[in-house]
Amino acid sequence: MTERVVYLCGDFVAESKATISIFDRGFTSGDGIYEATRTFGHKLFRLEDHVERLFNSLKYVRIDCGLSFEEMCHLSLEIVKRNVSLLGQDDEYALWHVISRGVRRPGTTQMGNPTVAIFVQPVDFLRYARSYLEGVNLVTPATRRTPPESLDPKAKITNKMNHNIALHEAQQVDPCAIPLMLDTDGNISETDTANIFFISKGCLFTPSSRTVLGGITRKVLFEIAQKRGIEVVEGDFTAFDLYVADEAFICGTSGSISPVKKLNGISIGKSLPGPITIQLMISWNELVGIDCVEQSLTHLSDNESKELLNVWKNLKSNA
Repeated sequence: MTERVVYLCGDFVAESKATISIFDRGFTSGDGIYEATRTFGHKLFRLEDHVERLFNSLKYVRIDCGLSFEEMCHLSLEIVKRNVSLLGQDDEYALWHVISRGVRRPGTTQMGNPTVAIFVQPVDFLRYARSYLEGVNLVTPATRRTPPESLDPKAKITNKMNHNIALHEAQQVDPCAIPLMLDTDGNISETDTANIFFISKGCLFTPSSRTVLGGITRKVLFEIAQKRGIEVVEGDFTAFDLYVADEAFICGTSGSISPVKKLNGISIGKSLPGPITIQLMISWNELVGIDCVEQSLTHLSDNESKELLNVWKNLKSNA
């Protein structure tokens, strides 16, 4: 097999043959939800947590996808199984579920069946590799995170324009920046793809779940922190709290944990990654069964990869 296979509305088809109608509500109105899961060592991590969030999003937007929880999990595993032979040893997949309300029949108000797509895409390791050691730059854009009074951020909605505009604004300031969105009260919320944490005096702080997506990686980090005896505090925090923090990091499904270097041009902490961030990264790698940093760095050019792998090795040994 030389082409990936996609599940689309009841059938397994070649990726190049997977098509939807131009009248699909997901295309015309962003009327749908999505979910993204990742493999580690070619095995899906916390699939049931992701599928649970998927069904919570579906309930919120009033879409019945026509599949049970068990069927969705089975199809997810099947898609990875059918495509895993196309992966290299150091490659991984991001598994996507995209479900729209379907096609509204032209000239009527009648809706057809929902469009259900499940597919995989290779994780873009080059996007994350350097950030594990060099950190990411955050910028707070003018666009605020959509408030829960308008659209609840706990649902993963396919209409990402709120995040997209924030990204464009941040990258007008710094082409390599990631937007750290504020809520309508001026408190930090989330980036366009990740949750934010910061560390002060040994405690781990993160924005209240009221204005952020309940990230699965975020959830797992709560568990890791508890096992390590690190107190986790959820609350309302401003950019000022990050400026004076000892260290900070972002986390998400594909990239796992990346330290934050700067916010709005202000350096955070004294080292990258910070000492507690390194501990969490090591615990995360132990939990998923693979060194995510090492795996990503192997995708860089030979000389750069070798240099940064040595840096990472030394950081771990001194943690």
